[in-house]
Amino acid sequence: MKEIISYIDFTELRNWLVLILALIGGTITIKTYISSIKQSKLDNTYKTLDYLRRHITDNQIQTFITLFQANNPLGVPKNEFHFADGRFDTIENMFSEGGCGNGDIHNMIEVFNLVSKKLSKGILNEDLIWYEYGQIMSTCYEWTKYLDNNMEKMFIKERQEGVSDKEYKEMIKFWKSQYKGMDKLYIDSHKYIEKHTKNRLDLPIKHYTYIE
Repeated sequence: MKEIISYIDFTELRNWLVLILALIGGTITIKTYISSIKQSKLDNTYKTLDYLRRHITDNQIQTFITLFQANNPLGVPKNEFHFADGRFDTIENMFSEGGCGNGDIHNMIEVFNLVSKKLSKGILNEDLIWYEYGQIMSTCYEWTKYLDNNMEKMFIKERQEGVSDKEYKEMIKFWKSQYKGMDKLYIDSHKYIEKHTKNRLDLPIKHYTYIE
């Protein structure tokens, strides 16, 4: 009888030992998996930062700085750029041929739009990307969002300034064809910023320029 009891106790002990080892092994596996995901995210982030630095040039950043300072909300209307040399332009015109964006802002928005797809999927370290390019991304968002919100108002203003019916219809047709293509340039970056960046406004950020 004692032998049977000893046998049962040993079997139970062995089962508990197997369970404990399984739990330890599972915990190690999970930690290793989580660690590999974090490392993969970090690797992807550094690759993305390298991509951004190679595709956003110093000249393009300088264009941004110039426009940011010319669009000073403390001294000029929200949609206007007043440059130190006396030039004047508007957000409505910045992406057109010869506009103050000079193609540089267009290029940066296009690059950010591509990166925003990865940011939205959570496969990058957002804090590192935001620190490096948050000011440019959020400002470009404000400029393009202005176009989103004021397209109809712009048409009405042009009509009030004496544009003929024919010219008005041609202008709307042209602008909408241009805007349709432009909207595709920043649709993903808009989605990302509107959904993910509200909690990032107080995080550390690299300032390329300040309001003067």
